[in-house]
Amino acid sequence: MKRTFWIALATGTMISGAAAIGIEAPSAPLAQSLTPAQRAGALEAARQAQRGRIEARYQAERALCDSLGGARRDRCFIDAHARRGLLMMETAAPYQP
Repeated sequence: MKRTFWIALATGTMISGAAAIGIEAPSAPLAQSLTPAQRAGALEAARQAQRGRIEARYQAERALCDSLGGARRDRCFIDAHARRGLLMMETAAPYQP
């Protein structure tokens, strides 16, 4: 009984281990490595896209502020500008050396 248990356990471990590493699965081709110039370009494009999203959100928030009047509008502009600045600082952190 004990021997059967250990054989079943070992067989199950080997099967699940093989499934986990994908022995039967077709291997995907490795992605070609980027040159330093391509990598820098990709990082810069990602950074510009991120800045574009922040700027679009800022412009949308400012448009909502236009419907307000007086001190409420001014406070709304200040809050929108502060959120934009905070997001710009947070997104710049990963790019710092």
